[in-house]
Amino acid sequence: MKPYQSAEKELFPLRKPTPLAVPIVEQSEDKNLKKVIKERRLRGKNQRQYLVRYTNPVHEDEWLAESEVPDSDKLLRRFRH
Repeated sequence: MKPYQSAEKELFPLRKPTPLAVPIVEQSEDKNLKKVIKERRLRGKNQRQYLVRYTNPVHEDEWLAESEVPDSDKLLRRFRH
């Protein structure tokens, strides 16, 4: 086997490489919770986690322990009813 060597410059001398466009994603530190989506219990532990959705679409949904959910009383009450 021979190591890979690009022959593009020899085969296509007029071709110009296109620059890759990297999307700019603004990382906002504002993680305001929109709502609680699901609830799960960890096996062997008496601990619950909640899948939460953020108002900012940059942040993905994530599982948080009940103690980590800000305004948990209000959000969990709305989730259960």
